[in-house]
Amino acid sequence: MSNSLAIRLPQSVMEIAEVIGRDKALHLIGSLPRSGSRSWRVCIYIPKERLPRDHKLVQILGWADACKLSDAFAGEILQPSNCRSIARAVRDRRIREMGRQGIYADQIARDVDLSIYRVREILAGNPPEERGRR
Repeated sequence: MSNSLAIRLPQSVMEIAEVIGRDKALHLIGSLPRSGSRSWRVCIYIPKERLPRDHKLVQILGWADACKLSDAFAGEILQPSNCRSIARAVRDRRIREMGRQGIYADQIARDVDLSIYRVREILAGNPPEERGRR
C-alpha cells in the first residue's frame, strides 16, 4: 500500500477519484497548471461535446479515462484541490524513513530538493506548520 493511500483526499478530488481512481486523479491534478494568480488552485474544463483526441485530458490520462471524466463531468469546470498537503505528507514520511536508514540530512536535502535546515526540522518532528498551532 502506498503512503498516499492512508491520507484522505479532499472532497473535490474524491469526486474525480470515484470516476477514474485515486492514483489517476492525483496524477491528473499534479499534471494541471496552476490557475492564474491563485497558485493553490488548479482548473480544467471538461468539454460538453465529443472529447477531441488532442484534448489535455487525453494527453494526461489516455483516451479511456478521459472519456470517463467527460461522461461524468461534461460541460463543467473542475477546480479540485491541488493536493499539496498530500504531496508534502508523503515527502515528509520519505524524509523520516531516509533518516531512520541512516542517510545524512545533507544527502536527504539534495534528494528531495529542500534545504538542510528544513530537512532537520522534519527529522526533529517540529515542522513550521506545527509550531504555529501550539
